[in-house]
Amino acid sequence: MWQFLIGGDSAFAALKERVIGACVVFQQQPMPPGSTPTTARVGVEVRAADGTATLFVERGVQYAGPSDAARRWLADGHIEFDNFDQMRQWIQVDLKACYTSPADSQTRPTRREDSSTLAAGELTDLRAVDRQLPRGPTATNIDENGLFQQLVRRIRGQDDAMGLLAKQVHRHLARRTPRRPSTLMALGPTGVGKTASAECLPAMLQGRLPDGAQYGYLRLDMSEYQERHRISQLLGAPQGYLGYDEGAQLTNTLRLNPRTIVLFDEIEKAHPDILRALMNAMDAGRLSSASATGAAGHEIDCRRAMFIFTSNLDAGGILQDLKTRNAFGHRSAVDAVCRNRLRAAGVAPELIGRIGCFLVFRPLDREARAEIVTLAITRVAEEYGVRVTGIDPTVVADILKASPDEGFGARPDEYLIDELLGSCLAEAAAAGLEQPALVEAGPPYRCVPFDSRAALSLDQSDATLGDKPRKEHQM
Repeated sequence: MWQFLIGGDSAFAALKERVIGACVVFQQQPMPPGSTPTTARVGVEVRAADGTATLFVERGVQYAGPSDAARRWLADGHIEFDNFDQMRQWIQVDLKACYTSPADSQTRPTRREDSSTLAAGELTDLRAVDRQLPRGPTATNIDENGLFQQLVRRIRGQDDAMGLLAKQVHRHLARRTPRRPSTLMALGPTGVGKTASAECLPAMLQGRLPDGAQYGYLRLDMSEYQERHRISQLLGAPQGYLGYDEGAQLTNTLRLNPRTIVLFDEIEKAHPDILRALMNAMDAGRLSSASATGAAGHEIDCRRAMFIFTSNLDAGGILQDLKTRNAFGHRSAVDAVCRNRLRAAGVAPELIGRIGCFLVFRPLDREARAEIVTLAITRVAEEYGVRVTGIDPTVVADILKASPDEGFGARPDEYLIDELLGSCLAEAAAAGLEQPALVEAGPPYRCVPFDSRAALSLDQSDATLGDKPRKEHQM
């Protein structure tokens, strides 16, 4: 209370401005001599409606001094005043007398010593200071099922893997202070959605993070990192080597945005030394950079990143084991099968041990392939500037019949769509078709305006672009 006991007009003017319509609390304020404990919280409030003021004090303070005014204040826990000026007079006269009694005159701080003997809580409201400072890292509680529903609309036929991916992303974002990045490995045959699931995540997390933060995305094709010297392309060249001070692809990206989804595509193709260079990042959340452009110590914090590794190594054996055990969707069984199979295939045990979760992608069934082809037609049409809102089912069937069924997954489908439908889409674009379009069966295939008659024929053929309802996932 010394700043007010000895304070002038400026101290009380600042106080009055803060307390009108609010209660300001000061921590660890010295109590009058003879009080136990010697410090307590003191609050000041002025009600905006009538201007009456209250001086609060923390209850429980015992007073053995001579002042009746201080005894009543400490016993009741508060004292009321008709207005702020009356409270100010009581503080500067009655309350000040409790601190300046003759018996305590030798121990009372002088004006010159006040600033050096007062505690920080006496000089300002530290809680008000804290409220004005930027917040530290906070947890982000996203809607796990909402993210799952978004994922299965984009990645067809992989509900088990998408449910587990949504759960892992939800848990990683919910950690206030994660110790390491989220590490996931997507396993399965080619062309079934492993890469696409990582690519679509940043857009799905848009707007879900605090303070407008966004997740970045970096894809690293590990077939480009088959030689040991490629480590410098990821982490930077060592001192004395060409390229020192220029940074590198992975370290530069994480330095600019620690919230980045990093896809290590086809990880089995990378040189073993490159995998070992990632161990510390996966285990401790720190990545050492050889570049002098980094922060002090050349360490990059990647605890809020997500590392997703993809591989089709021994995908057939993994799928067969899970099918035999009827273990799809069972986390512990999937985990055990994947670790055992990868270790038998020669993947370093230290890398396998640092993978937090395995996502197993199955071969696409006929229904999933039909959905993927249907959606792919709309994407190819957008490249021509045509907005397709209806597709004759015969068109989808023709593409599926022509698609090679040789273990390539859905990847060749867009090339085949362009081969079969490219001419009619180009003609529609040249004709200036701006309204929603219907793709009619052929050959020759036609792209016509989607009017009510076309919609009726489409309904009769039982074709639609709408999503089927998905049940909530359970993992």
